[in-house]
Amino acid sequence: MPLLGRTQSAELELPAHQCPWTDGPRVVRPLGVFVATLAVRAGQWSGVAVFPTLPEMKTLLRSLGVCLLLGAGVAAGEPSGEESCQEPCGARTRQLAGHTYVFPILQQSAFVTSHVGIREGLALYHIPDVPVNDLQPLDVTLTGIQQTLDLSLSITDWLGVAGYGRATIITGTNADGLLSSGATVDLLGQVGGVVRLLRSERSGTQVSVRANFGYDKGREITLLPLINAIIETPQVTVGDLINGSLGQFLFVPSEETTANGGVYAAQTLGRMFSLQGSVLAEYAWQKRKPFDRFVGNRFEQKTHAVRFFFALAAALDLYPTTSVPVAVMGEYLFRTGRQEEFGRPDRTLKDSSLGLSVYYSGRANLQLGLGAVTVLNGEPQQGYGDEGSQRSSGAPTLSYGQLILRYIW
Repeated sequence: MPLLGRTQSAELELPAHQCPWTDGPRVVRPLGVFVATLAVRAGQWSGVAVFPTLPEMKTLLRSLGVCLLLGAGVAAGEPSGEESCQEPCGARTRQLAGHTYVFPILQQSAFVTSHVGIREGLALYHIPDVPVNDLQPLDVTLTGIQQTLDLSLSITDWLGVAGYGRATIITGTNADGLLSSGATVDLLGQVGGVVRLLRSERSGTQVSVRANFGYDKGREITLLPLINAIIETPQVTVGDLINGSLGQFLFVPSEETTANGGVYAAQTLGRMFSLQGSVLAEYAWQKRKPFDRFVGNRFEQKTHAVRFFFALAAALDLYPTTSVPVAVMGEYLFRTGRQEEFGRPDRTLKDSSLGLSVYYSGRANLQLGLGAVTVLNGEPQQGYGDEGSQRSSGAPTLSYGQLILRYIW
């Protein structure tokens, strides 16, 4: 009985034994073949009480050396389950039916993930026809910077918590911009939870619900009310502006507390394509504290707002089929609702946002890219017309770009 003939396979298939990491029969490597064959030969030798000859011993030693080399190569080429899972395991929470999803800019996702991310952005804000007393209306252009830090932690594969913090500073680019709209400093935080309702690898569908609480605190820096007060007090001096009550017109503190909840869905359309959508409802409690020049103190204005958001995002990832590590995403967001105005009729909200982003998709646990968003038909800004009457500007346009970096583990 030869050990290994030239036409014999270097592997033996043992159907009776199942391997823990596969669903098929166990495959025995060359070292196992050698041991099994050696045992058979030992039985033959013991049965006939004959020791192996010198040529047979040489053959056995050569076979042992070859088997040890082959076994070492196989062991080196097959990493353990834990090692081979390092990068994919960190991203499997955002993979569905063979497709790796990209987190959108204009909405949250349906996935329960653990990740940390930062977003650095530059904004351009254009406001047409801003009323400035009895002067000709101005077209104002503002610029700003924005920094966002977001964190998400998955408690189980279907339950997680998430939150983010954002700081935004917008200032006028010229004297007209600073005079009409001033500068705004805004701090925003939000925290909430996500619960996965459905996940189907077969259909490539996932559905989740999210609920969040947010707090927005800012301070508007507006020069226009101050100018109106100066006009009505012609004897004012520079010292009065710095030390007196007129300086209070420069700063208008504002706060907003929000509660929202929505349904989020993701659908895989092959290895390259995917869709994400959401429907969100939000209620806001708002406070604003302008300065009353007659009373000589600030007074509080309380308003409320009800908002509804409808978002859709489509993504194309070239990496799975072309090995080009580029993913492209297009987004659309529509917002509507009702905004209560202090001392004026309520206003209907109606604006749209368009987004386009490009990402590096070569690593499944890393999201790195650039995104751009344009907000159309934004909320008009309030100004002063003739004799101090309040008037609204034209519909503003907000455009901003972001550098996005997220790590998923």
